[in-house]
Amino acid sequence: MDNTIFIVEDNPVINDLISWRLTELGFQIKDSAGDFETAMEKLSQYGPEELPALVLMDINLPGDTDGIMAATEIQKRYQIPIVYISSLMDDAVIERARQTRPRGYIVKPFTDNQLKATVEMALQKSE
Repeated sequence: MDNTIFIVEDNPVINDLISWRLTELGFQIKDSAGDFETAMEKLSQYGPEELPALVLMDINLPGDTDGIMAATEIQKRYQIPIVYISSLMDDAVIERARQTRPRGYIVKPFTDNQLKATVEMALQKSE
């Protein structure tokens, strides 16, 4: 099973923490980005067989494109499944996220067990 993950998180400290935790849990970090434009630039450099198996997407990103819009574009261009990571629990945000058919939704703060279970299930659904 391909367990490579691309992280889109605008806070560098949280990005590093998620990367470290996922690596400790046995997953491989393909790369990361802090905003939509950088994520798309990095993903465009991979061939189809090199794309990550999963994108962990923060909903609250800087700029005009939030994580939900970014996820929609990533899925459209690359067909990579998305798991959202957010501290937002607003019903309207969750409904918008649900429309993109994500593989999961993790609420910050989360435990290693929650992170591992959500990522493993998302990867398994993608096989």
